[in-house]
Amino acid sequence: MSTAVETPVAGKGGNGEDGKKPPRILRGLPWLVWRQHRVAFVACLLLTAAGCVHMLWQRGTMTGFLAGARATASVELAELFDQKYGEPFQNATWLMSMVPVVAGVFLGAPLIAGDRERGTVQLVTTQSVTRGRWLAVKLGMAVLITVVCSAVLSAAFTSWWEPAHDLVNAGQWDSANIFDNTGPVPVALALLHLAVGAALGLVVRRTLPVMGLALGFSFAWGLVSDHLRTGFTTPRVLVNPVEQGQPDLPVGAVRYDNWTVDAHGGLHGFGACFNERTPAECRAKGIVAERLEYFGYDQMPGMQWTYAALVLAAAVALLALTLWWGRRRPL
Repeated sequence: MSTAVETPVAGKGGNGEDGKKPPRILRGLPWLVWRQHRVAFVACLLLTAAGCVHMLWQRGTMTGFLAGARATASVELAELFDQKYGEPFQNATWLMSMVPVVAGVFLGAPLIAGDRERGTVQLVTTQSVTRGRWLAVKLGMAVLITVVCSAVLSAAFTSWWEPAHDLVNAGQWDSANIFDNTGPVPVALALLHLAVGAALGLVVRRTLPVMGLALGFSFAWGLVSDHLRTGFTTPRVLVNPVEQGQPDLPVGAVRYDNWTVDAHGGLHGFGACFNERTPAECRAKGIVAERLEYFGYDQMPGMQWTYAALVLAAAVALLALTLWWGRRRPL
């Protein structure tokens, strides 16, 4: 007499647990978008983690160096600091400057253009998924990755830079390599570049041309952004009689402009009375005072948040326009 042997079927085995798959955090369309762009998303997250670890480690070594150097009141501190940390900071500022470029070229550009080029969008939107939902999920996932990576990198770089803000880049925090890489600015810039790349992908079907256009936008933005950083903040003013010469720049401040002032309050170029001329010669030319315009270090947060708010508003408007336009035109 034969005996029947029951063999458990996968998923229905003895304890009822053998065939169960681990639960997924993402399901449905978000999972599909993650699967489509997981290489770019994971690469961004891994590079962000590596960059943060490096910057935080450098911060630890730098604070120890500064504590010892400042305790001895070394007059060569700036030179010693530049020799030890000049190159690491230069490399870190280059890395931070690439965050918006990566967001625009490698996340934003292929986001929609890639699906249009491969025809994936037609397949997805015929599976009971509307174009509006498809675009919203793709843009939302990319925005989330961009915000997380840029915010974490900005926090790490800012915490490294702040203890030595008077030494890094000779204290010139209004330059692009400091102003654009600290505080809220990197997040806003990364979102703007992402929005531009995604919008271009909605117009141009091919991925490589969109990536090239997004890269071109990054270069163009670098040319015009210098005029936007200080354009919405009023500089402070110091005035000295010509006998006292140029006013001294306050600690931590950055110079905005120099003027000479005549007896009627009119402003003239700095060259109207060079330092080598005597006060009597300056007064003979009608120059009675020298004027210094500057931005104080305490003005930096306000300037950054104003600049970031304007950039972020442009990014949000462009993302909303992309979503609105994509819902109403055939893809």
